[in-house]
Amino acid sequence: MQNLRDSLLSSSPKGADDLRMPDEIDHNQEDVRKCIARGEFEEIRGAAFFNRTWIITERFCKDGDGVDSVVGYVHDIWYSYYQLSRHTSHEKADHNSLVLDILRIQGQGPLTRPVKGNFGIDIARTVEGTLWNDLPFLVTDMTEFWLSDAASMSGTHRINFAYFLAKLASTRVNKDRLCQLALILFRYTFENNQEVYPFDEPDNENRDRSLRDLQIQHLMPSVFAWIKEAGKNLLLLSEVSWNDCPSTIGQGGPLFTESEFGKQASNGFSPWRWMFWLKRLHEFKDQAKNVREKRVEELCEETIRNMLSETKTRNSDILRVYVSGGERLHQEKDLICLQKIVDGEDSDEGEFFEDDDENNNDR
Repeated sequence: MQNLRDSLLSSSPKGADDLRMPDEIDHNQEDVRKCIARGEFEEIRGAAFFNRTWIITERFCKDGDGVDSVVGYVHDIWYSYYQLSRHTSHEKADHNSLVLDILRIQGQGPLTRPVKGNFGIDIARTVEGTLWNDLPFLVTDMTEFWLSDAASMSGTHRINFAYFLAKLASTRVNKDRLCQLALILFRYTFENNQEVYPFDEPDNENRDRSLRDLQIQHLMPSVFAWIKEAGKNLLLLSEVSWNDCPSTIGQGGPLFTESEFGKQASNGFSPWRWMFWLKRLHEFKDQAKNVREKRVEELCEETIRNMLSETKTRNSDILRVYVSGGERLHQEKDLICLQKIVDGEDSDEGEFFEDDDENNNDR
């Protein structure tokens, strides 16, 4: 109850986001993990999609309970889908079904009930929006899961979870706020002085590993997943310099902020940051080729191809930012691919990479 007391006595009173004791939260999450370990995926999915949503609806709409008393069940739902998403192959239809479940949950709202007086209705509003229209706590919880677990989980689980987040973000739920997870991933990948080194250790679960310990070999599969599944969204957000996220998430990494690109951009997505990521992808591709990290080289090449293909198809505003960026920007060898799009050169399968060998000789 201390959380509720602190919330109500604050300068801006609001309900607590979870009234349960930490031991109860840990116990519920442990139950989910045990069910996952036993392979009871459908049971967990059914409990989240049917049972938990029914309890929340029944208690608020029929029993008259306060919305604060059911928020814990909302967190349980998101934790269940987090565990299901990382343990389900991103290549299977079941993985896509998890995304559909979230959209169907959103379609159940808003939760309302008659007021005790004569006029109006009560709406189930939490500190993060309305049940179910706003999918409250979804972005907050998924961000916390990524920050706390992405480094320690195995490569297979990391890529499954990344695909789930990217697929869900591609539907533009929560007004694109889920895309803040791409900012976190891209900052660690492109903006923190990372380079490609030979690395042949298996990407197994490692509870002692932190995000700063992840190598490009760990990170690039997730980057590719985001560009493949939600690249259109990230391009659009970059065009409009979207920054509807906490400053600690939207801020650039040191390599970006100290660059000429970073001096032109604010926090969040921007055309300049998008071009910086493209430049870094070319650098990683060349480094991977030099140290014979074939998988990283292929992922970089496909990611570049996807980014440029969408830029060309949409005649993106990023091209106009590039054109007006000045001579120094136009001299960036890794961005010649943008000039080729601007010049309207005919395309073929290798259009974005035909000059790579020549450029590498100049590095």
